[in-house]
Amino acid sequence: MRRLLVSVSTVALAFTAIFANPAGAQRVLGVGDDALVLPRGVLRFRTLGNWTWFNERYGKDTPGRPDGALEPLGIDFTLDTIGVKQFPNLIALQTGLQQLTGNPIWLATLGNTVVNLRDRVAAFPFVFEAGLSKRFSVGIQVPYVRTQTTAFFNANTSGNQGNLGFNPALAVEAAATQNATMLAQFTTAANTLEGALAACQANPGASPSCPLLLANQVNATALIANSRAFAGGAVGPVGGAFSPIGGVYTTSPFVPIVGTDAQLAIEARVQAFKALYSSFLGAGNPITTNGPFASQGRLTLRDAQRILAEPAFGIGANPLESVTRSHVGDIDVGGKFSVFDSFGGSTEARMSPKGLNFRTAVGVTFRLPTAQIESPDNFIDVGTGRKAMTVEGRWFGDLLLGSRFWESFIVRFNKPFSDDQEMRITDLPNEELAPLYRKQTVHRQLGTTFEFETAPRIVVNDFVALSGWYMYRNKKQDNYTGTFTIPAAVTGFSDITIDAATLDLETAQTEHRVGGGISFSNLYSFQQGKAKVPFEVQYLHWQTVKGAGGTQPKYFADQVQLRLYARIFGGK
Repeated sequence: MRRLLVSVSTVALAFTAIFANPAGAQRVLGVGDDALVLPRGVLRFRTLGNWTWFNERYGKDTPGRPDGALEPLGIDFTLDTIGVKQFPNLIALQTGLQQLTGNPIWLATLGNTVVNLRDRVAAFPFVFEAGLSKRFSVGIQVPYVRTQTTAFFNANTSGNQGNLGFNPALAVEAAATQNATMLAQFTTAANTLEGALAACQANPGASPSCPLLLANQVNATALIANSRAFAGGAVGPVGGAFSPIGGVYTTSPFVPIVGTDAQLAIEARVQAFKALYSSFLGAGNPITTNGPFASQGRLTLRDAQRILAEPAFGIGANPLESVTRSHVGDIDVGGKFSVFDSFGGSTEARMSPKGLNFRTAVGVTFRLPTAQIESPDNFIDVGTGRKAMTVEGRWFGDLLLGSRFWESFIVRFNKPFSDDQEMRITDLPNEELAPLYRKQTVHRQLGTTFEFETAPRIVVNDFVALSGWYMYRNKKQDNYTGTFTIPAAVTGFSDITIDAATLDLETAQTEHRVGGGISFSNLYSFQQGKAKVPFEVQYLHWQTVKGAGGTQPKYFADQVQLRLYARIFGGK
């Protein structure tokens, strides 16, 4: 429907441009802002439809890419491997499995992920402006904003990535029984050998096996200690040797997958213990198990979403799936004052300009924090605004040459006030999957923003103008403060201190936008008494052509605007 509206509007304006009569420069206001201050008693209502979309950004410090290169929005979530870097509470499990397998360089991984994101923002501002005097007007803008993030998320894309899966012993009775049986068998074997060795030490002739056992009592003692530590670390009760959460296969949410190197190494060690006990106990060896119960499959997309969402896994966030939100954006209230106008405020003179003319105005706007920012529990959604109280100063200048050409120059400086917001504190900008304990209330000071905008316009006739459009935007770095100490009981591995200052990284942005549009206006016809309702329709397309900063999106936007005028007091 939006594309149809844009197409119809463009065709209609172009048709009018062909058949209408030549006109003066100020009979048609072009796209973008300008220095015009509404005359006393005039009310202008503006409504816009602004559709913006983006799926790339200008990156910074991304491995393998130069700074400023375009990269997919989902690049931070597209990972070759998910391990202890993304889930620090896997450190204890990784350490335990390194000892259980006898491989000190084994690394835990849940597999790989691929995430593609495309964001759309549809904004519908309603603007009311009124001229209070010859030089001063006021206005209020109330935007309604709808944001949509479309997400494609896949995990273990080839089906063979990852060496860890869900622990079946936490949900399947047969798996828990096998692990309990293994622990009982190892415990019985160790107790039996320990009792036999003690008996032989007390009475070397107590058994025919005593001479051999006593000759190898150092090895027997080591076997007892090692097998107890191994069984305790693998399937033992809470307090097992290799993991602060107890035996890996008994309490960990993840265990090695059947057939993987780690599981095969652990099963090989079980067989080695079994053989050693047989050498001492012979047919009395109680160990018959082949090892602990492994995970039966690699993680699926559904599993990956579950890991993100369920608090037991430490992230406690929303799944990575498409999300839509609608809400009022940040509301602007402000005023505009005419400093100089070579037309002397005369509408008649403005409608038929001659020679060189210039006007300039200044304005101030207060932005109210009425929007919704992105949720700290949703890593990919887009807010309807920044939700920050700001003050913005503006300067406007219009230069008119003859009756056909004019150009506007706009400068804006935006200064946000500080506030407190709940956010997840990451150590680096690309570490998006921040655990729940990193969600804290931090003090926020958004960076100031400078914008320069210009729009050259050619007036074709009484009704139509063609416009170019350019904007330069520079946003300074944000500043976040707050230091928090998280105990090991919460992190699952050790005490850590996190500093909100890391959120400052890659918040500075630079952007160049280029676009163009077409305008239709019947203001001149209304001035001549030939139209009953004065209005303007404008269409503008623009896009980002250059950017920097790491988080600066490459925007594409279409905008359709309708302006209606009415006199509410004062003379003509």
